[in-house]
Amino acid sequence: MHKILTLFLAIMILCIPTMVCAEENQTIQENAEETIYTKAKVIETGEVFDREIGGIVDKIQKVTIEILEGEFAGRKFEANYILSYDIDNKIMAYELDIGNTVSVALTLAEGEIKEIVVQDVIRQDYILWMLIVFLVSVLIIGRKQGLKAILGLVVTILAVYFIMIQSIYCGYSPIVVSIITSIGIILVTFMIISGINKKAITAAIGTAGGVILSGGVAFAFGVLAKLSGGQEEAIMLSMNAGHITFNFRELLFAGIVVASLGACMDVGMSIASSLDELKQKNPHLTWKELFKSGMNIGGDVIGTMTNTLILAYVGGALNLILLFMACDMSIYEIINKETIAADIISALAGSMGVIYTIPTTASIYALFNRKRTTYKTKPETKVEGKRSLKI
Repeated sequence: MHKILTLFLAIMILCIPTMVCAEENQTIQENAEETIYTKAKVIETGEVFDREIGGIVDKIQKVTIEILEGEFAGRKFEANYILSYDIDNKIMAYELDIGNTVSVALTLAEGEIKEIVVQDVIRQDYILWMLIVFLVSVLIIGRKQGLKAILGLVVTILAVYFIMIQSIYCGYSPIVVSIITSIGIILVTFMIISGINKKAITAAIGTAGGVILSGGVAFAFGVLAKLSGGQEEAIMLSMNAGHITFNFRELLFAGIVVASLGACMDVGMSIASSLDELKQKNPHLTWKELFKSGMNIGGDVIGTMTNTLILAYVGGALNLILLFMACDMSIYEIINKETIAADIISALAGSMGVIYTIPTTASIYALFNRKRTTYKTKPETKVEGKRSLKI
C-alpha cells in the first residue's frame, strides 16, 4: 500500500507545474473577458415565441431567473433562452422548467449588466448521480476487486487530466506526454489490481508495447495519408486557443494512444491471467507451450475487442457520416474526407493495438516463466492422516 501512496504522491507532484501553468493561462484569459459566467435558477417560465434576425427565425423561451452566485447573487432578471440549435428549427432544446439550474452569460459595461443570455442547463448533478450509481454497481458486483477497479479509475482520471491534458495545454509534446501518461496509468492500475508480480509486470509490458506500436503505426500512416489533424474541433480549438499553439498532428496521435489504452489493458491482463492460471495448474509447461496457449487465447479475444473499438469509432462519427450522405456525397468522397479518414485510421490503429498486445504479452510471460517452476498448490488429499506433499 505504501508503494501505491508513493506513486500517487509522485503523480500529484508532477501535476504541480501543469496546474500552475493552467492557472496562469486562465488568469490571462479572464482578464481579457468582458462577459462573466455564473449560475442561476429559473423561478418563472414564459411563452415561447419566434424571433427573426437577418432572415433567420429562432424559437425563444422567455424566463425569469435568480442569480445564485457572485456579486449579483439574489438579483432577479428576465432573460431569453434560445431553443433552436439549427436555422431550420429541426433540432430543438428542451424547454426550461421552474427550478432548473442554468448557466448564464452576463455582459457588463462599467460594472452594470447590459445583457443576460441563458447559455445551457447545468447537468453536473445528474452526471454526479449517474456516477454514484456506477460506483455502487461496481462495488456490489465486483466487491474487493471492484474497489480496486475504482482506485485504478481514480488514478487514471487524475493522470489524464492533471498530467496529460494540462501538460499538452502548456505546450509540451502530445506524443511524449501521452506515452509517459499511458505507461504510468498501466503500471499503477495493474499494481493496484494484481500487486507486484510476474503477471502484473507481464501485462504492463505487453499493454505498453501494444499501445506504443499501434500509435506508431497510426502516426506513420497519418503522415503517408497527409492527415493534418485539422478537424472541426481542432479548428475551433485553434481559433479560441489565443496565445497557445498546438501541434494537431501530434494531438491526433495522442488521442489514438489514449483511446486504445483501455482495450489493450483489458487484453493484456486477460492473457497474463490466463497463462498464469495455466502455469499454476501445470508447472511443467514449456515456454513454447505457454506462448502457443497465449496466442490461442488471444485469438478468441481479437474478434470481440476489435469489433468493440471499430463500433465505438463508428458510433462517434455516425452523425458526421450521415451529414455527408445528406449532402449527396458518394462513399468514395466520404472516405477521403480528412475527418473520416482520421477516424478510420484511429479505429484500425486501436484494433492493431489490441492485436499487438497479444503476442507481446504471451511472449513476455513465456520468457519470464521459461523454466519449469514448481508452484505450491493447496493439498486435495490426505495420506494416512497426513497432508500430501505440496507440488
